[in-house]
Amino acid sequence: MVHLKEVVDAPYPAFENRQEAGWALAEFLMEKDASVDVIFAVPSGGVAVGRAVAERLGAPFDLILVRKLPLPMEPEAGFGAVTLHGEVELNDALVRAWGLSGEDIRQVIARVTGELRQREHRFLAGRERLDPAGKGVLLVDDGLASGFTMKVAVKGLQRREPLSISIGVPDAPLATIRSIEPFVDDIYCLAAQRWGGFAVASFYKHWHDLTDDEVLALLRAGPAGSQPGGG
Repeated sequence: MVHLKEVVDAPYPAFENRQEAGWALAEFLMEKDASVDVIFAVPSGGVAVGRAVAERLGAPFDLILVRKLPLPMEPEAGFGAVTLHGEVELNDALVRAWGLSGEDIRQVIARVTGELRQREHRFLAGRERLDPAGKGVLLVDDGLASGFTMKVAVKGLQRREPLSISIGVPDAPLATIRSIEPFVDDIYCLAAQRWGGFAVASFYKHWHDLTDDEVLALLRAGPAGSQPGGG
């Protein structure tokens, strides 16, 4: 089921920053009586939102390591995403449009998987991992755009047999929410944009890409619930 706080026709700065967005998301989850046993955040920006949600809900907090697959000729754009353990979600339309071969795709997946292993070592070394089996899992990011990263995160969690998987985000295009809806139990979104160009950052007054050092600082601060681990 999809739970929307508001549907808007154009983006606006709804949140001061990611922390405030996380607090607002937590309030919305409580209002909707969401079933949340554990929270998994998508690095990097999702860690700030997820930590804030975990603090408000008093829920254990963890990471799920996923990353977009950048187009070889346009690295800022992605043609899909991959998890640390190799689950892949491809944007078939982009793959066809850019004429990517199977070998092109395999090379990018191999490189990005290597980068995820490095992130695992940096973010998760020595940390106890949370087990989502039999629990109500909430996946959190600082927003959705195309949704492919979140779709592959869902795939990565499904193999670990949670009781349920829900998604919580501050903002997203309505079309992306509808495309993900069939694969999860619930989606909670504070601001869903009905149409037009979309950027996650446009809903924040203050926005920057979180560095690895900032992510580590959030993890070391020890969010409410438990020691963070890895997905």
